[in-house]
Amino acid sequence: MYKHSTHCRICNSENLSKFLDFGNQPLANSFLKNKEEFVSEKFYPLAVYFCHDCNLAQLLDVVDKEEMFSHYIYFSSGMPKLSNHFKDYAEDVIKRFLGPGELVVEIASNDGILLKFFKDSGYKILGIDPAVNVAKVAQDMGVNTVVDFFREDLSLEIAKKHGTAKVILANNVVAHIDDLHDLAKGINNLLADDGVFILEAPYFVDMFENTTYDTIYHEHLSYLAVRPLQKFFELFGMEIFDVEIHEVQGRSLRVFVGRNGKHDISESVQKFVNKELDLGLDSWSVYTALAEKISQQKQDLTRLLQDLKNSDKKIAAYGAPAKGNTMLNYCGIGPDVLDYALEDLPAKQGLLTPGMHVPTFDSAYAHAHLPDYFLMLAWNYQKPILEKEQQYIKDGGKFIIPVEGIKIVG
Repeated sequence: MYKHSTHCRICNSENLSKFLDFGNQPLANSFLKNKEEFVSEKFYPLAVYFCHDCNLAQLLDVVDKEEMFSHYIYFSSGMPKLSNHFKDYAEDVIKRFLGPGELVVEIASNDGILLKFFKDSGYKILGIDPAVNVAKVAQDMGVNTVVDFFREDLSLEIAKKHGTAKVILANNVVAHIDDLHDLAKGINNLLADDGVFILEAPYFVDMFENTTYDTIYHEHLSYLAVRPLQKFFELFGMEIFDVEIHEVQGRSLRVFVGRNGKHDISESVQKFVNKELDLGLDSWSVYTALAEKISQQKQDLTRLLQDLKNSDKKIAAYGAPAKGNTMLNYCGIGPDVLDYALEDLPAKQGLLTPGMHVPTFDSAYAHAHLPDYFLMLAWNYQKPILEKEQQYIKDGGKFIIPVEGIKIVG
């Protein structure tokens, strides 16, 4: 169900070195229904490699995409504050790039929350998503969705049927794609001559600055920064002309790409390149130092949790996101430490987390069984969570935030 590659997925180099190894882990979204499923649970190698030639950090052990994405448990509409983020996102794209009635295509459109804003504003839209269960939600909402993986031959079919797209969007999906060259060829086929390809993804720099190693899991095959992406798009006659950071789900990198010479290059591009070079992201020693920092953070977190348990404190997880499952499995945090995980997404409630088998419950259960401490696995939503749980904090409850060092809030 997985393959091990020996080549960089951007530059095809074999000059690769492993700097992080989390051992064998389950898929981060493969929640279990009951204990009977434990014996059939699948585990895959989770290790990160550095390309010395183009500097892309990446997984080389690639799990079959059908295994990961054909039935998906993540729904964008269920995430706090994402609706406002996508509304602002759509309004910015409309203002900057779209004329009346032009076509917007989204790769990995999920439940259609972003495309719906474009549709309601009078633009032609088309979503592409391989998850049958998620695409159905979009289609029921009136968002026309092709249930498939985006690829070069599909792009030709879409262009023939719908024409070229002025804007192609790809949010939290480019990092998931193994064959990036096929993706670029597909974009070239479908994008209008003066069109814009916009991708949004977790920014790799965040891992160095805030030790957000839990963003490493099997779905995330590449850990994206501006410099490797520049080298990638150059291979296909395209260039990055603008870069932004958005504080959503941690720090997300939004990259604007067009055909060579079609858009003015913003100063932001060089600013981000300089930032990455200042951090030493072209230097192997920086990656080995990151690995040591992550190992230390694991030791600090497990020691803190054990000390709390030894003091008879009750602990639960707040959120059961994919990233949280990397942390739980890497640190060996299971039901002996956590009573449960509070999870607001209905699709994840009443299940057991992958690998460590922590039970998930809704807010009603959690507030009837409040712990002394919540381990905030959904730290990317720290601000709205703390706002929502003011009463819990006033009553003496505390949150453990396991990034940016480890801090206790409350």
